[in-house]
Amino acid sequence: MAEYPLGFSTSWNGAGLKDGREIVDQITGLGFRCLEVEYRVSREAVVGIEEAVNSGAVRVLSVHNYTPLETGEQATSRGGDKRNLASPDEALRQEAVRLTRRSLDLGRRLGARALVLHLGETDMTRDYFGELVDIVEMEGVASDRAVGLRRRVKATRDAGKGPYLEAAMRSLGELLPFAEAAGIVLGIENRYYYHQVPLSDEIPGFLDRLKSPYVGYWHDIGHAHVMEALGFTSHRAILDSLAESIFGVHLHDALFIRDHKAPGAGEIPLESIVRRIPENAVKIVELASVVSRADILKAVPLLQELGLSP
Repeated sequence: MAEYPLGFSTSWNGAGLKDGREIVDQITGLGFRCLEVEYRVSREAVVGIEEAVNSGAVRVLSVHNYTPLETGEQATSRGGDKRNLASPDEALRQEAVRLTRRSLDLGRRLGARALVLHLGETDMTRDYFGELVDIVEMEGVASDRAVGLRRRVKATRDAGKGPYLEAAMRSLGELLPFAEAAGIVLGIENRYYYHQVPLSDEIPGFLDRLKSPYVGYWHDIGHAHVMEALGFTSHRAILDSLAESIFGVHLHDALFIRDHKAPGAGEIPLESIVRRIPENAVKIVELASVVSRADILKAVPLLQELGLSP
């Protein structure tokens, strides 16, 4: 039996609600009793969520950096990337570390087991992404233009990635004592964009250098699917190299590059993917706010058939 019940992320409803108890009630109304508290929740909402945890109404399995929103900050999808733990600029990196420590403190108060981290990104722009998407849609992922663009993107990132990987390593090293003290695992998440940090083949380097039970790999199924859909690396290859290091998973479906759909509403072969994930990994359903309640309820039996029960 899995150590953790299936959890559900506040990514679905946390941005639109200031009342934390209402956030919890909507999710528990779907049949879930465990949460991931995501970066779009406000300070006001955290109060209600903490009260729900203390009353035993819900359990928090994970927190997604950077949480909660800062005073006056609007909820956006960039919240997990609003600071750069991989920045070579020391002032910017230290600010990212400071805010991550705040997330760790929140996780400690909520009894979370993991803090999901976007480590950051290199100085490459995202211009290549839209161009590659267009080429793949029009000409195919193996077309000459797609292959050529991927080759150029890889060369550009390889040439400048060193300082960013080292900065990310420094940030993890500084955060690790606080994670250990809080009893929270730092979950290094695989990324959606190729220019971000880290790529899947860079994650073992972080894990090997830190060698701590409080650092693990957080596998986002949708992100891995997008990397495969655009021809950068196969989802199976990522799992082949990292399955034994997985501490947590974000579960959702995708159609091409459009992820965070309800399980069963996309093209990801969830059964074959889930079969390769450690049974005792933390598993969180992470959906976009536009997913309907009806689609979520339709997905629950599918998840149960895969051995994932809320």
